[in-house]
Amino acid sequence: MAIGLKFDKQKILGKDYRDITAALQLDQLFGKLTLREAKPLFAFEDDLTQPRNADGSYPQASTGEILGIDVDLRSSVQSEVIKFTIVGVTPTDFEALGIAFNDEVVLEGIRVAYYAIPQGGNRSNNGYKLFAEGISKAGAAKVEMPKKDDKMPKK
Repeated sequence: MAIGLKFDKQKILGKDYRDITAALQLDQLFGKLTLREAKPLFAFEDDLTQPRNADGSYPQASTGEILGIDVDLRSSVQSEVIKFTIVGVTPTDFEALGIAFNDEVVLEGIRVAYYAIPQGGNRSNNGYKLFAEGISKAGAAKVEMPKKDDKMPKK
């Protein structure tokens, strides 16, 4: 992280991220977004019935709990497909919105989160994850997404 920049840590879906959203101009960063694919995001936990992996960790097993929806969106500015996680939305809620392939969408409550995982030595695995609190078809009336619980802190 650059010297002089202080971004607060936020817990999103049970993991800590540095929320860098305030430093970005989101409209200029993403532009027009169109849907490519949507699929449920499942929660995973350590499977203690299996032997450990070579790195000492346990294999992961799905709990069956749906944390949200992973959507692949084509960005007119980025000229590529980017992945957002829509937090707390079930597949049924998403289907009710009637969003189809290549429909333009609008995201509510976008969060751009930075992560860095130390790998030993001077190495780390780092990158960005993109989250949103809601999604709707562009031009459609805003539909309130039912909230199961707050998995993403409010701004």
